[in-house]
Amino acid sequence: MDNLALACRCGTISGRAIKVYPHHGTRVVCYCKDCQAFAQALGGAETTLDAYGGTDIYQLPAARVQIHRGQEQVRCLRLSEKGLYRWYAGCCNTPIANTLAPRMPLIGLIHTFISDPGAESKTGPIRARVNLGGATGEIPRELVRSAPAKGYVRKLLFKILQWKLTGQSRPNPFFTGNQPICTPESREWPITLLKT
Repeated sequence: MDNLALACRCGTISGRAIKVYPHHGTRVVCYCKDCQAFAQALGGAETTLDAYGGTDIYQLPAARVQIHRGQEQVRCLRLSEKGLYRWYAGCCNTPIANTLAPRMPLIGLIHTFISDPGAESKTGPIRARVNLGGATGEIPRELVRSAPAKGYVRKLLFKILQWKLTGQSRPNPFFTGNQPICTPESREWPITLLKT
C-alpha cells in the first residue's frame, strides 16, 4: 500500500491519500476554461496550468483522501450554482481539489496539493487529456495520442459506480453529511479572466 503526501505551498494544510496505485485512480489533464479561471482567480496560473492551459489532476475515491492538519483553512469556490466544488487553501491560495455532489465518491486532487516526491510513480502516467477545445495553445499530437480522451468518461463512470457500491464515498474530507465543510464562495468570472 502506498500513501501520497499532500500539503499546500505554505504547509499549513497537510494530509495524505491512502492506497494509491496507478490503477486505483485516473490521472488526467483538463483544459476546460473553468479550471483555468480557478487557477487564475487564485493567482497561481503559472504553477497550476501547463503550457497549454491544462491542469494535472489525479482522480480517486473520496474515502482515500485525508486532511490531518489545517482543515479550518480549507476554502471553496463554485463558478455556478450547479458547478464543481473547487477547494483551495485560504492560507496561501494553493488549489487543492475538485469534487462533484456531496454523495459522489470522486475527488480530483490537483497536482499543486500533492507534495509527495514519488508522486509520479504512485499516480502513474497521464491517462487522458480532456476538454481540448479550451486549450490556450496547440497541444502537440504526440501528447494527445499518448493520452486519448476517447473512452475516458465511460471508464470514469464505471469507477465511480464501483467506488459507490464499495462504500468509498465516505468519509469525505470536504463534506459533513451533505454539507460542505465551509460555505462555498460564488463568483462571477469576468471574461477577461479566461484569456491567456
